[in-house]
Amino acid sequence: MHPLARSITVALITFGASLLGMLIQLGVSLEVLTASKGAVGGMVGLVSLLLALVLGLLVFTAFSIFTTQQSEAYSLGPVVADIDLALDQYGPEGASGRAGLRASLQRTRVRFFGDAERGPQPFTFDEMKATFAGLDGYFDSLEPATDRQRRLVTKAWDLARKYHDTQMTMARQLASPFPPHVLTVVICWATVLFLGNGVVAAPNAVTIIAHLAGAISIGTAIFLILELSNPYTGFIRISPAGVDNALSVLGEVSSPAPDGPVQSERARTPA
Repeated sequence: MHPLARSITVALITFGASLLGMLIQLGVSLEVLTASKGAVGGMVGLVSLLLALVLGLLVFTAFSIFTTQQSEAYSLGPVVADIDLALDQYGPEGASGRAGLRASLQRTRVRFFGDAERGPQPFTFDEMKATFAGLDGYFDSLEPATDRQRRLVTKAWDLARKYHDTQMTMARQLASPFPPHVLTVVICWATVLFLGNGVVAAPNAVTIIAHLAGAISIGTAIFLILELSNPYTGFIRISPAGVDNALSVLGEVSSPAPDGPVQSERARTPA
């Protein structure tokens, strides 16, 4: 379900719980209602405290996920530029590596920005093995003849490993941003809170409007949590402009000579 639809559903559930609480008043005698207000008020205070603490923590955690992903995504730009520069300075033999780097960046864009419904999917174990095997295979195929070329190969390998490690970590972080069912528990607490408030509240227009505003606030908080914890989809998201600019700057790299690394073989490129 889309985060906006889920948030509206939560707002309706909590507001409906407050209306149900007001309806309960109609079936309870005034004496019972008066005697129960203290107990209900204490329960409402306890649930309010729990809800405020956990809901605030979830919003903060979701915001941290968003800012961490944004920071890590920005950090990949200089790494890509440095890898491309090192392979360019290495000589013509680095052309296939530069082409592989661009292909890897294209795959990264598809993985993180290509699926608006599910968002980025974590790398499988087989994907990680194939990526690292291809990385090692490409750099093992290079035969540096000078100390400068050896330094460039070492630098490019280290940066390429960092590039892949970072994006794999980014994808894993988004696979399960929160423990299972935490949001469900929070929504249940909010429902109990509004139900209890409805039981002790005076059923008039001002009270109904106040409960509606509170329900909308809960729904908005849930919307922020869902949106910020999925920073590549939805309304609040990281822009792909940086990746697109890097792809346009890298441009198309010419294919190597027939006796060089084979560009069509993924296992022979650093990507």
